[in-house]
Amino acid sequence: MQDELHRPLGLNRRRGFGALRLAALAGFIGALMLVLGTGAHFFVGPQAPQLAAADPPAPAMSPGPALADRPSPETTAAVSRQAPATLHGDDDGAALVELDADGSIEPSRPLPEIRRQELALAHLPDPALIERGATGVIPRRSADGLRPMDVYSRPPATEGNFGVARVVIIVGGMGISQTGSQAAVRNLPGSITLAFAPYGNSLARWMQEARKHGHELLLQLPMEPFDYPANNPGPHTLSSRVSAEENLADLHWAMSRITNYVGVMNFLGGRLVTTPSALKPIFEELAGRGLLFVDDGSVKNSMTRDVATAALLPYAQADIVIDADRSRQAIAARLDDLAKQARRTGLAIGVASAFPESIEMIARFVEQADKLGIEITPVSAIVADPERGRG
Repeated sequence: MQDELHRPLGLNRRRGFGALRLAALAGFIGALMLVLGTGAHFFVGPQAPQLAAADPPAPAMSPGPALADRPSPETTAAVSRQAPATLHGDDDGAALVELDADGSIEPSRPLPEIRRQELALAHLPDPALIERGATGVIPRRSADGLRPMDVYSRPPATEGNFGVARVVIIVGGMGISQTGSQAAVRNLPGSITLAFAPYGNSLARWMQEARKHGHELLLQLPMEPFDYPANNPGPHTLSSRVSAEENLADLHWAMSRITNYVGVMNFLGGRLVTTPSALKPIFEELAGRGLLFVDDGSVKNSMTRDVATAALLPYAQADIVIDADRSRQAIAARLDDLAKQARRTGLAIGVASAFPESIEMIARFVEQADKLGIEITPVSAIVADPERGRG
């Protein structure tokens, strides 16, 4: 018997005893099925819930959802961005998620724990977070789901809310002026977020210096203002007048100018940020690549918050332009307004440019933060982040 059981499939067997064994086996199987058929209720019955007599019969399955029940293209695109989730589930239990009442969707699985760069390596792009595009290296999520906005982030001084009055200060225009860039990197503490324009000189050099000093970085995206092209932010401006494909090509160009940034911020953009149809593919691309977006607050009727929410894009909006008036007295007054708002509401976000007066006054303000009862916080720590259930 041992030889028969271990004989490879397909080999001839001896006929005599083989036929008898087959007949005996068939008889045994028939008897076993009869026993199981009459006693199945001992095994199946107690485990299978029975419908109550008053319960109606279950409706027949329809061949497919009605047209009105089918997900919209926007929903389909949002779900497809959330790799590695699948439509039918996988070994980790990921599955298609249900729509909330407002049409947004929740992430299908938690993000990996934040793994930040070590300071000694902070000036180098993480190889897992780069993609080589037509115009250079652009950021992307890693294969295991890590986002650039997490890996390149700076941890806040304190975690959680616990009554902390947080102030975020973003200094833009980095790379435009060599003097201003040097002053910002050397005189401002690492808790100040620095935003780089894509047109600056020696961008890689200043990016590396800023990261070595512990700064969190943003990329400023040139966006179409109302009086464009009379007022032209520069080449590769994102515009409401061109196709989504053209805007994405210009977006990738800007994104390839530097590395190691947590997200992007608009530069101008009055018309674009009030045109949701043009913003939508841009914001979906940013969300898919694991970046955040900051609205600089310069456009009163901006639609960025609504579009970012629909795209599951981490988002924040500035409250105060610190140096609209570049006098030291005016800058000091705006910084005082920031501190007052933070103490009142828990958070205030200010934006400035890398002017000598702005850098000087911001440096003084940060030195007094403890006395003012505020904490200077990197922008990544306070954005509304739907993927981490925050905001």
